[in-house]
Parts: sequence; C-alpha cells; structure tokens
Amino acid sequence: GGAAAPGPAAPPRPALAPFLGGANPAAAASVSRVAEPICGFSGAKLAVTPKLSVGANVGATPRFCGLSGARLFSTCGFSGQSLPDETEPVTEFSAPRPNFTETTESVDYAGSIAVESQKEFGSADVKEAQTLWLPHPSEEDSTPIVPRWWTGQNAVAESEFVIDAKKVFPNLTSLAEICVDNGLDDIANDGVTRAVKIDTNTREGEVFVRLMKEIYDELGMVSVRNTGLTSAKDMKAVVKCLTESEILYEGGANPREALENVYDTGAPLESHIHYHHEMAYIEETVTNLGFVCLENTDVNKGHTFMADNVKATDMLLNPTFGSTGVGQKLKEKGLCYIRKLPDRQHFLDNPDTTDPSLVYNFWQTSFLTEDPDEAAEIARTTKGLEVEWVDSPIFGRYMVTKHYTDAFEFCPYTDRNLLFSSIADDYMWFDAWPGVKSLPHEERPLKLNFGDNEVMSRAEKQEFVNAYDAAGVRLPWSKGDVAVACNIRTAHGRPAIHLDDGDVRQLGVVLGPVMRKKGVHHDKWESPTVRNFGRGDAVWL
Repeated sequence: GGAAAPGPAAPPRPALAPFLGGANPAAAASVSRVAEPICGFSGAKLAVTPKLSVGANVGATPRFCGLSGARLFSTCGFSGQSLPDETEPVTEFSAPRPNFTETTESVDYAGSIAVESQKEFGSADVKEAQTLWLPHPSEEDSTPIVPRWWTGQNAVAESEFVIDAKKVFPNLTSLAEICVDNGLDDIANDGVTRAVKIDTNTREGEVFVRLMKEIYDELGMVSVRNTGLTSAKDMKAVVKCLTESEILYEGGANPREALENVYDTGAPLESHIHYHHEMAYIEETVTNLGFVCLENTDVNKGHTFMADNVKATDMLLNPTFGSTGVGQKLKEKGLCYIRKLPDRQHFLDNPDTTDPSLVYNFWQTSFLTEDPDEAAEIARTTKGLEVEWVDSPIFGRYMVTKHYTDAFEFCPYTDRNLLFSSIADDYMWFDAWPGVKSLPHEERPLKLNFGDNEVMSRAEKQEFVNAYDAAGVRLPWSKGDVAVACNIRTAHGRPAIHLDDGDVRQLGVVLGPVMRKKGVHHDKWESPTVRNFGRGDAVWL
C-alpha cells in the first residue's frame, strides 16, 4: 500500500452534477461568443441575474452555467473552463439550484478552445495558458472502436507461458489428485481462503507450484491446460498457487454475480470487452486475478486475450508510434474516470416505468451495501473517489464518482512505470452492450477524460487501442483450463461471443490480493527500444 505519487497539478475540478449531458445546439449560422459567454463544455449560454434565495450574500452580479445551474466563480462550476471575461469575487452562499434559462441559439463550436486557467500548485497560484479540447457532446466522434485483439500472431509465444499438465505429469489423470482440502471454503477474516489447495508436500505439487511461480514472475501470465479438473474448487486451487489471499468484488464497475466459489466475468457474451486492467478506476485494485473455465463446449469459440503490457507501454510511449502523441499526454496529464451508478431501489419501486436493460450496475451491487451513506464512505475512504448524489428522472438517484489518477502505475516486477488504463473505462465500453448501447454516449455510465478534464479525441482513443492490440496473446478455453495474470503487467479482454444452440461457455474469475495504487515513480520512465511504428508499416492500422 501507500499513497499515490503526486502527478502534475490539475485545474480546478468541476462539480459532478449533472453528469455529462449538454443541450444540443441548433444547426444554424454561427454566432459570436463575445456578446454571450458560453460554457465551453456544455455549450449552454451562461444566464445572468438569476433569482437567488433569501440570505444570499453576493458581492457582484453572479453568473450561473445555463445548463448545469452551477455557480460560476473564476471558472465554470460544471465544465472547469475559465470565463472569457472576469467575474468579481463573491461571497459563497448555500442555496438551492437557481432558476436558469437555456438558449437554442446556434454557436460556432471550435474544435479546440484556448482557455486561460488558474491552477494551484501546492500553496502558490499561477496562471498558465493552455489549449484544451472541450467539445460539446454532439461534437465528439463517438463512432465505435472495435479492437483487433492481436496481430494474428501471439506477442508472446505459447511455449513461454503455457503449462500442459498432461505432458508435465503424465502419471496424473487430473490435478485434483494433488489437491488437499483444508476444510474452509469462505474468505476468512484475514482475506485468506483455506479451502482446496495444491499439496506441496507431494513431489508433483511442489514442482507444479514452482513452475507456475517461475513463469508468472518472468512474464506476468501463466496458462494451465489439460488439467482434468471439473469442479470450481479444484480449479481455484490452481489459482491459489499465485494468489494466497483474495478480495470481495467491492466498488467494481461490473455487475458480477457469485458462482460456485468464484465470480462470473460480469459481461454479456454478445458484448466485446476492451482490453483493461481490473478496477484501474479506483485507488484499491488487485495485484492479480485468475480465470477458470467452468464449461466450454466449443473450443473454437470464446477466446480470451491477454496483452503484454510491457510491449504495449513501449509502443504507446514511442514517438514514432501513431500521430496523436496520446502516450505522452497520458504520461503528463493522467486521467479522470467518471462513473454514475443508479439506485436499484428506484427500479424496484417503479417496475412499470423503468427499464433495467439500460443499467450497467447499481451502486448497491457495486459497493455491496444498501446504505447510501456507507456506500459513499467506502467510495471516498477506501476507493479514493469523489462522490456526489444526483437525481435523475430516468434512473432515480445516481451515485456519480470521479477519480483523478495517473494513467501509469509503477511495477515492482519490471522496476518501471507501466500503462495502467484503457478506453474500457470510457463510454465506448458499451458500444456492443445490450440496452446500454442504445443510450447517447453522454448518457452512458462511463466517461474517460484526461486528468486536466480535456476530452480525449477518437483518434487518441484509437491509438490507445492499437497499442494493446499489437501486444495481444490469444487464450483458447477448454473445461478445466486455468490462467493467472498480473494486473499491472497484462491487460485482458475478449471479442463478442456468439454461441449456437446447445453451446455453453462459462468462465469464473478469482480476484487476488488487494493492492493500493502508488502511481508513478518519476525516475522510472524507461526509454523504449526504438522501433518503427509509423503508419506505413504498422500492421494494425
């Protein structure tokens, strides 16, 4: 554990409510921004002289964002953008959201907006001019990005990370023969499970555990095939060779359900799952995780992909990779993860007027509690999130969270900073997700911005995806197969899965020991090997 290393100072953080939406401007001739100040994020006209509550202490005529109703001081309380003209200091007051008016006048939205922002570095205030892309949601190119997963060849040869149990132990019918039952099948108070484990008192057990650790320490991923295992308990015993302790899935985004001793993977089969690191969007994540194949009736379907994150990091930071420089921007700016989690009780109370297919996850299932105060406390104190509750006529009450963090994480195995983020935490995660994909992108539950609140362009997201795809490794599944992956040195994902009648494919997930993110070490930026990743030669473009 340990506090995250301080990154570059960020501009004042905007209020969380409302979430991401904006009033769509009319498609007409452009008008000037000068006469009527415009919120650079929402695109709404900034209304003036609103009605204020009794007791409001105002030193000058205040301004409010015409979309969010947020009080404007030196910056917009919603978008974080500085006003084009100066606002006199005012005394802050506590009042309900004021009345405001929206405008449907057309606005010439520039693709890039130069803003003068005030940042606070420690105790000193400095002014610096910078260019941020703060588009209206309608300006964003939300065309889906479908990963390619790999180049057609594994970035790491199977011979380096696959253990064929039948070949290594030809005298064993099943690895269950070297499992021992310790009689406890639940997570104990210290987080250690003492159920079925590999018996290291046997010669085969000792060799198997040592082999798994050697491969894992070297590469960060190991796959065990031809195990002969049929029960989740025994498969979990293989995972426990590398994950002595495990955690409950608390604060995660996916709506996972408990299976027999493991979690399911938490996503519809017809959805493709972008490469991602488990729970990278909160302060407490996991060191590693295991996958167990409970059933797969067609071994030619349902592959999982792992990405070698050392290779992905080197590619993204290489100046000859792509054209947007997104790797350097991620290094310098970090990221802001935004999530909104609806209230399950609202759906239970209104079954005739709500549509559960539009919900990705409820705050109750994410934080494993029905108490909103407890959920907020968990989010703030253990997950490092900023929290606000926002009413919604469609989804009830949202828990909206923001998390500002590094895009990279120091890895002790490699003694360097590695990429620890992906667009799986953006609205593009839902491009193939039933129900949620029908929502406008600004209404989807996730949003990924740079750490200074700049919006990431589609071209930048595409190059983000390309780096992982070029480092991809394919993992086919047969019943009883097990894989364990380091959460920093690898990312994982999969394409959409389409099963025929009678086909079954079910994977379970075991979450390893908790790890509190430390952020980057500023002296651990290793220069990648210079390779030509130009557009003309890149096989993934």
